Amino acid sequence: MSRRKLLVAGGGVGAVEALLALRELAPEALDVTLLAPGPAVVLAPESVAEATGGPPARHFDLAAIAGDLAVSYVCDGLEAIDVSERRATTRDGTVIDYDALLLALGALPGPTLPGALRFAGVRDISVVRSALERTADAPCPTIALVATGGVGWTLPLYDLATLIAARFEEQGRERSLIVVTSEAEPLSVFGHRASREVARHLAALGIHVRTATMAEGFEDGRLWLAAGGSIEADMVIALPEPRGPNLPGVPVDQSGFVPVDRFGQVAGARSVWAVGDMTARPLKQGGLTIQQADVAAGSIAAWAGVPVEPRPYEPVLRGLLLGTTPRFLRHTAASTVPSTSSERPLWSLDAKIVGGRLEPYLHAHPELQLAKRGSADA
Repeated sequence: MSRRKLLVAGGGVGAVEALLALRELAPEALDVTLLAPGPAVVLAPESVAEATGGPPARHFDLAAIAGDLAVSYVCDGLEAIDVSERRATTRDGTVIDYDALLLALGALPGPTLPGALRFAGVRDISVVRSALERTADAPCPTIALVATGGVGWTLPLYDLATLIAARFEEQGRERSLIVVTSEAEPLSVFGHRASREVARHLAALGIHVRTATMAEGFEDGRLWLAAGGSIEADMVIALPEPRGPNLPGVPVDQSGFVPVDRFGQVAGARSVWAVGDMTARPLKQGGLTIQQADVAAGSIAAWAGVPVEPRPYEPVLRGLLLGTTPRFLRHTAASTVPSTSSERPLWSLDAKIVGGRLEPYLHAHPELQLAKRGSADA
């Protein structure tokens, strides 16, 4: 069986998970090149803890990972692809030919509530952390955390709320925390049963939640609401609405996201797969990206002639709500208990990104972790 050339474009968890899966499924069938715009894969969901005064998000050396997995590594960004010629062009003008292409480029932060501080993960750690530190002299600051209707994955907002509550509790300080969300229930994507337990948990922490509420903007100390009225606040932190990378050469929707089928294949783009936040799937979450990467890897292995049966994407949603007492959340249509919230661990590793091969691999290779150099470098 002749070896095929696979280009994996992206430097996040989806790209690395796919490499790990393909090493297992098709070690002799593919010559793989990893094209990534930065030197490190960052576990971005951990950035919420760093932003509220906790430990830094972990960074891992992509070049070292590529070397360990016996794949070629190019540190550059993807500029465009020519599907008919099976050719990719990087930002510095390098042309890379491929037989198959896996895209794992992630999403970009889009519009944010006017007047609010943006929290889009690693890139906003220092701004949010500094703003929280400036509340030190306020006797009882009111902090509002907002998710607008265009935000599908709201768990980081609740993480911020519970971690800020824990920080103030440790300091013996009073505070008022308000979550404003368009959701019908807190974390409603996990189902009614889990949402009900989360609501009780937040209430016990003194965190007030305004559900089914749309915010218009923050100005002059007031968070203005779309249906009328306002909330007085000292600080407002909001999640941005995600936008796709709008990659030239592949079909995208009006927001720049790439439509894919249940095996991760891009419609109308020969031998191209896409996974993670850049796809048109509405929930942008690391654990789902891991599952999508595994599905795409199986499909690519079959395409390369490996005798495996590709499995379609059947998501299991898992999330870890941080705080003094973390809560493990799960939602799956395949279970007799589809909606679950528990203080007891529901998976083996106490991790924000759950499932697949990535976390066990990184746990087994601590030498791959980079020293933290500051948020500006991430």
